Amino acid sequence: MSLELLRKLNSVGLMKQLSPAIGVDFGVGSLKLIQVQPGPVPTLIAIAQVDTPDELEADHAKRLEFQLQQLPRLIKKGGFKGKRVVASLPSWQLFCKHLQVQKVDGIPLSQLIAAAVGQQCGVDPAALVLRHIEVPAGGAKTEVIVNAAARAAVEHMVHTMRKGGLEPVGMHSEFAAAEKAFEIAAAEESAAATLYLDFGVHTTKAMITHAKDIVFERVIEVGGRSLDRAVAKQLRCPLAEARRARRKLQELGPAQAPAGEGMAFLKSAPSGAADGIDLHEPLEILADEIRMSMRYHDAMFTGKRVERAVFLGGESKHQAFAKAIAQSVGIATKLADPLAKVARTGSEPAQGVDLKQSQPGFGVALGLCHCPADL
Repeated sequence: MSLELLRKLNSVGLMKQLSPAIGVDFGVGSLKLIQVQPGPVPTLIAIAQVDTPDELEADHAKRLEFQLQQLPRLIKKGGFKGKRVVASLPSWQLFCKHLQVQKVDGIPLSQLIAAAVGQQCGVDPAALVLRHIEVPAGGAKTEVIVNAAARAAVEHMVHTMRKGGLEPVGMHSEFAAAEKAFEIAAAEESAAATLYLDFGVHTTKAMITHAKDIVFERVIEVGGRSLDRAVAKQLRCPLAEARRARRKLQELGPAQAPAGEGMAFLKSAPSGAADGIDLHEPLEILADEIRMSMRYHDAMFTGKRVERAVFLGGESKHQAFAKAIAQSVGIATKLADPLAKVARTGSEPAQGVDLKQSQPGFGVALGLCHCPADL
């Protein structure tokens, strides 16, 4: 390369070091952003969170537009460096399913998967953005985990971010991002099967890994809002008031929960408007779905049972909720703090985030910082 060409490249900034990508999680309960300086120990650059207004929480389209409009302002005023963004594909937009595909000589596996998913969804495969993971489960057919989303929805998100002056360089499922957030810890452990449960407002994401390899994914249509609806019905009150009552109940914490009684202690609060709340039914539905996920894994991998569970997601920080699920799952559990291994001084810009508390809800956002720039 000539000296003159090097000068030209430098003059347009192509030789300058790129700023680390900003992880952006379009969650139902909040929009979360984090940027870290890569290294053996990642270092926090900036972090931000904007809670979803109550009136937008149940409206996916309006909530996403609100978050997309908030994003450029947060990055500009929040101490973030550069405009490169790696974003999550919200789980409510995602088709996530395990498929068994019969390989055909001369036809790429991706083409067979696209045809199968298009048939199940009733759409032209070209209208979908598809990614898959091949699971080494054995058997005559190939087990794959498929993540698919409407191409138009993905392109809309990308276009809106670019219109706001940002540079989207990657977009990944919440599963892929969560795995990246815990990849270092997983590499330090054995290849034991670990269940990750991401408890969100709208859904719960169940993922099972063998060390760093994802072997199971499932979106469970039960989340914090399901519990709020149950409370609202029982108390005959608006959803926002029901949420406050539920969180008051959940402040009881594990220490005040009777041992060995599963979800029974979530049937009432000690005093006040929350008296008489019974969350047993939605939580039992969620626990059944989780146990079903574990059985599916155990059937695929004989002799390799799930040994532990890691809780993450914004709803997991409510202790009574986590305690109830932990007792029902019946294996060793722990609450994740994704930021525990991120170095920080305490002076970093932090909008809407209390860094003195654990932040289990930032697993996806942090993992996105380590995902490939593949757009």
